[in-house]
Amino acid sequence: MALVGLTTHTGYKTFFPYNSQYTLANAPPSWARVPAMRHAMTLHPGSLFFWHLDNTAIIMNPSIALHTSLLTPSKLETHMIANAPVVPPDSVIKTFGNLKGDRIDFVVSQDKDGLAPSSFVVRNGEWAKYFLDVWFDPIYRSYNFQKAEFHALEHIVQ
Repeated sequence: MALVGLTTHTGYKTFFPYNSQYTLANAPPSWARVPAMRHAMTLHPGSLFFWHLDNTAIIMNPSIALHTSLLTPSKLETHMIANAPVVPPDSVIKTFGNLKGDRIDFVVSQDKDGLAPSSFVVRNGEWAKYFLDVWFDPIYRSYNFQKAEFHALEHIVQ
């Protein structure tokens, strides 16, 4: 897994943790993405955003900067899915219809199966720390969701 801390609009710091670095008890190794993100936030407190990217991802065009193509408030607003099911296709909980880009702290994509946290961005701050701590709570790890931390995230978001 790779975690990237976006320190400025031109600087990046990359952190490559191993699943074995984190105590997961009986949870699947994929859960390590959550404490790894929290660990990166501790190591790089000056970073504005943190990006988790799974080891199965392929970056097709490395010349496109994440901070300008996605993370500015105006760009976030053009990519946000408003007033749609949080977990497709039929979740009764819907995304906000009037949220502004400068208030976004967590960016995750969706696919046909629901939320897709194999790549996500979180803005550094107290909310992010709280969110990651909740996501990694032992009750979610012990619940044995079919898709482990993916389904736990869907449960939290809904």
